[in-house]
Amino acid sequence: MSNNIHFLDDNAISKPEQDLFNFKFYADKVQKLIQLNSSNPDPITIGIYGKWGEGKTSFLNLIENKIDHFEKKEGDKEYLIFHFNPWRYSNEDEMIFDFFDSLAKRFYVEKTTNTQKVGKELRKYGRYLKAIKISSSIGIPSKFGTKITFDPGLILEKLGEDLEGQEITLEILKDKINARLVEVNFKVVVFIDDLDRLDKEEIYTILKLIKLNANFKNFIFIVNIDGDHVAKAIKNRYGTNIIDGYQFLEKIINIPIHLPRIEKEDLQYFFDVKLRSVIDKLTFLQDIKDDTLNDISLAFSEANFDSPREIIKVLNSFLISAFALEKEANIVDVYWIEWLKIKNIKLYNCIKNYKYDNSFMPIFSNQYPTINFNDEFGITNYPNGTRKKLIDDFKDYEWFLDKMFPSNIRPQDIPSDNLIPHINLQDHFEKYFSYHTLRKISNIKIEKIKNFIKEDKTDGIADIILDFINNGIEEHKIIYKIESLITSVGVDEGRNSFYIFLFEKYMHSSGIFNDGNKIRLIESISNVLDKDVENNNESISLELANKLNVNQLCHFTRKFDNSKSYKKDLEKLIAAKAQSTFNLENLVYKDPLNPTNRMIMQHWKLADKDAYDNYMESTLLDEKNIRLLIRNFPTYWNSSFFGPLDASNYDYLKNLANVELIYKKINEFNPDLVNQINPQNYNFPDIESNTEEQNLEQFIYWHKKNKESGTKTGAL
Repeated sequence: MSNNIHFLDDNAISKPEQDLFNFKFYADKVQKLIQLNSSNPDPITIGIYGKWGEGKTSFLNLIENKIDHFEKKEGDKEYLIFHFNPWRYSNEDEMIFDFFDSLAKRFYVEKTTNTQKVGKELRKYGRYLKAIKISSSIGIPSKFGTKITFDPGLILEKLGEDLEGQEITLEILKDKINARLVEVNFKVVVFIDDLDRLDKEEIYTILKLIKLNANFKNFIFIVNIDGDHVAKAIKNRYGTNIIDGYQFLEKIINIPIHLPRIEKEDLQYFFDVKLRSVIDKLTFLQDIKDDTLNDISLAFSEANFDSPREIIKVLNSFLISAFALEKEANIVDVYWIEWLKIKNIKLYNCIKNYKYDNSFMPIFSNQYPTINFNDEFGITNYPNGTRKKLIDDFKDYEWFLDKMFPSNIRPQDIPSDNLIPHINLQDHFEKYFSYHTLRKISNIKIEKIKNFIKEDKTDGIADIILDFINNGIEEHKIIYKIESLITSVGVDEGRNSFYIFLFEKYMHSSGIFNDGNKIRLIESISNVLDKDVENNNESISLELANKLNVNQLCHFTRKFDNSKSYKKDLEKLIAAKAQSTFNLENLVYKDPLNPTNRMIMQHWKLADKDAYDNYMESTLLDEKNIRLLIRNFPTYWNSSFFGPLDASNYDYLKNLANVELIYKKINEFNPDLVNQINPQNYNFPDIESNTEEQNLEQFIYWHKKNKESGTKTGAL
């Protein structure tokens, strides 16, 4: 394919060396038989049968190739080739009249007198047919504006043919043509293509032309035919069903020739040749060109192509879409979705117009939602919802859904370094149908960030992230992509500097990322450092830890395995940051919804018990603070309500606070409440949600119950 041509052409081949299906072997035999029939004057009609796009025109061209080059015996004739394409005409009359006019001109090209006489007779024959048509419809003025005549002879005279003194009928004119054809040393081969593109009246006209109007001696008609299409078009003239159409065709076609079977290997070869032509034009694929070719080619059998022409249509559609998307999409997925567009537009449109629920985003995870069309939430039987309907409606394409939108792929199963965005990721699904990245994550920009990381150009990274934010891309999508970079960039690619940049740029700034998403990034980084056994990450881990506030540090620390030698250093750092962070105005337990409060208290106590105990005692200034402290220990259910303070919660509280002192303070601030609680008859609330008052009562209950049973109640 020329470098200046970017689309695959759908033209038939014209030379044997272009034959990718090995048609030439059979075409050579057909051509040979036609040549051996040179001395036979009887008219013959050869039908080349094949479906749309299977290569009938190419086969026709192979037959024609050098058909007049053969060793001739006595009586053999030269071949005069005439091509007639009926598709170019607007009506049947124009089609049939131009056939004879063009054929006559073809004979006029030859210089011999006898040959030109054939042309003259053909011209006369065609004009007489036209005169008959005119006479049977409107007639023409006999003497310019006087009266109308319907005499074909007079009409013919007006058309420029003077046949005065001659008897005129179609048979007489046909005999004259046959006589002239005997005198010349030519056999006429008429190639008629595109018959299956005509409507039923036009098809009938061509068949009538072959069988009745132009069945001259020494004529060979070679016609391309889609048998089913033509039989359906003419069946009502001769019966009621397609069999009647085929029976009529049998009367027209003397020699039926069906296209050779295209072997699977040949069709695959054709596909691979054309695919390489397309891939070569997609310059952005040069680094992965061979891998792309291999991935698409290996799945050729799944594509189940019906014809070479269908292959061309799919690959041209693929070329346009791949060119539009470039590195924004997985190129193999682009091929398959364009394949579906050609093979089954209804299913394609169902997928294209699918509205997925993008409200779900896993918290504290780099798992991104996938699309599998199982969208009946709460239903565990698969398939369900839209997927079940698609399978029911398009049973033959269930394999396609399994391939592109698998049910058994969970978000956590997707590789964390998935920078090649597949179509089943919600983050990229719409790109494959909108062909743009406005208000979407640009994969090209992600690649730029990777380059900036390697070059330690933090300003470039920040600019792209800010561009994402300013263009209205949802925050969770940006976080997901940053997480992908966190888990995919190696130490030798600038990983540690990238981590430092993220901590310094985004962990303490407000208005860029919310606290939950900051925690996601922090835990993603600590996960990588913890699982990286090839590098000693103590130095970078401690450096990063020092850049975090105490709450963030807890999330960072908890992801490290206890076997890490520096885990204790991280825990001591929590205590140090806690001691410098919390005071009477900023209580360590002031927000019971903060999941790190108890972790902070635990490590602060382990690192410096006296300082911790003194701080905790100093905060028990009133019942309000006591309630807040206790409220940190009941389970917070479904991120919506606090449960009761159960026995395990109370035991945990005992480990982190002096419950004897707390009880004493409650008795000091609210003695009536203490007196009301009787361990023998206190009932925990029936409702799941508990108030601060109820949790306070439950503390009193457990403390009294432990005292009665002799359980030690002081702080450990």
